[in-house]
Amino acid sequence: MSTGRVHCVCLATKTGEVIYERFYDRLSELDKAEARAAFSLASNNVRLVNDQDHVGVFRSAKFTFIPYDDIVVYLLGSGEYEDLGGAEIIRTLISILGDILDKPPSTSVLLDKYMKLALVVDEVINEGIVENTDREAIRKALKNKAAWE
Repeated sequence: MSTGRVHCVCLATKTGEVIYERFYDRLSELDKAEARAAFSLASNNVRLVNDQDHVGVFRSAKFTFIPYDDIVVYLLGSGEYEDLGGAEIIRTLISILGDILDKPPSTSVLLDKYMKLALVVDEVINEGIVENTDREAIRKALKNKAAWE
């Protein structure tokens, strides 16, 4: 039984432009903007080194973010997904995206393969609950969902 929940996943450029975001809770646009601002503020106040875990605070919750190439992946979670658990989910997402997209995730690759990005995130995290982290199972599920290019 899970004791945590993912509230938001966001992939952005290192300059703060959002590539993809998914909120799993009902939040007002103001709350979403505040979360984005907290993500941006936290990543602007540290030296972004590839594949290094960072933790920031949004209201009373913690979020984890990891820079990779020219993107930063943020995960706002609670319970087991607050710190190290959140970092593990981010690493899983980055790894699976690299496998599915056949290239390391970067801004240009993610924008070119946006549909695959959205499907991968939805396979890994469903309604805020981490569902699937097995590469082969995700690959099979994606083949069943859509015909690619």
